[in-house]
Amino acid sequence: MADPAPRDAQAIVQSLQAGVVPRTGLQHLAVGRVGEIRQALAELDVLRGGGGVFKIVAGDYGSGKTFFLTLVRQVALARGYLVADADLGPDLRFRGEDRGLATYRQLLAHLGSEARPEGGALPLLLDRWADRVRAAAAERLGGTQGAFDRNPAFAAAVDRELRARLRALQDEPSGFVFAAVLRRYYEAALAGDDEGITAALRFVRGEYRTARAARAELRLPAVIPITDATWYEHLRLLALLAVDAGYAGLLIMCDEGVNLYRIPQPEARAANYEVLLRLLNDALQGRAPHLGFYLAGPPEMVADPRRGLHSYPALRSRLQANPFADAVHRDLTQPVLLLPPLSADELLALLLKVRALHAGLYGPSPLSEADAAAFLRRLLRRPGAERFLTVRETLRAFLQALSILQQNPDLEKAAVLGEAEAQLAAERFIEVELE
Repeated sequence: MADPAPRDAQAIVQSLQAGVVPRTGLQHLAVGRVGEIRQALAELDVLRGGGGVFKIVAGDYGSGKTFFLTLVRQVALARGYLVADADLGPDLRFRGEDRGLATYRQLLAHLGSEARPEGGALPLLLDRWADRVRAAAAERLGGTQGAFDRNPAFAAAVDRELRARLRALQDEPSGFVFAAVLRRYYEAALAGDDEGITAALRFVRGEYRTARAARAELRLPAVIPITDATWYEHLRLLALLAVDAGYAGLLIMCDEGVNLYRIPQPEARAANYEVLLRLLNDALQGRAPHLGFYLAGPPEMVADPRRGLHSYPALRSRLQANPFADAVHRDLTQPVLLLPPLSADELLALLLKVRALHAGLYGPSPLSEADAAAFLRRLLRRPGAERFLTVRETLRAFLQALSILQQNPDLEKAAVLGEAEAQLAAERFIEVELE
């Protein structure tokens, strides 16, 4: 694997020092998770082939759930998928008081493609779809679209092509209105009507609050805005549109699923779990073609019989673990993917990768491989390390020590590493000390 560009390496190091997962370059940090990544690649192939995917990534705090989601996101973008992501929270859920609609808007704001990985890819999607409509119409006439721009026969061919493509969407729930908005977008783009383009984008983003406002701006007689009850139907439509525009599929990634588990009202929690059940059923039964959904959260979000997904009987029956699987013989094809902690060898390999990235930016490392191994060994020997030591904070402490030693070569390595170790222990092992 080639070394990352200095700009990418800088972004990786800065992100890790801040305790957040880098958005790019994760292939330079990946250790372990070989089986999980191989399964994710297989699931991307399922999406490309017209199937649906539903996956819950479960793991303890610091187990690498966000890293894994971000790595899958990066791979999917590179392979021609559209990817939308959102972090759930008190105001971002799947149902209730427009919180589902708020999540949908967040996903659309973060809709990314290989050309626009950080979001803002919705106009690109619609433009690409319109271009393919025109190209297909020109191909039917035996030439390129530029040769037919002023030909009445080309306009008729485009209209036939539009009708054929939109007819497939009209058969889906909410598809009739969605198809009408797409046609409005195409006509506005062809005429250079910026107001029409903006209105269509606003509709797809779920920004209209009333039917009256949507009809007035779109200049369409029958438009029902996207609501808390219909946003998922529009994700299914977007997945079909993405494939029609030449993408491989649409991948939805939601982190911080623990916020669903924390909903205090049983009825509100059940309403959100009902949406998850629909997502799961549609993926398993082939009713969500080219649409993938990943949700990350702690194990109790799944297994808690009182508040977790297992408290919802229909989900419990579908999310039960394979009884023949164990810690060694795992079934990665199941809807729930449990991420085990990294082994000591994998943690050391990760520290050495980070050390190499830092050295590539700032020159020879003040810490040897033996220093890194000793630092990790001491951390792992602390009481409660198996339960409380997290990858994120270990990397952050190690990088902070590297940074201060790089800039202050007069400092003693042992003292700085000892201080980093003590600080990490104070932050993460306080519960053990209290016990």
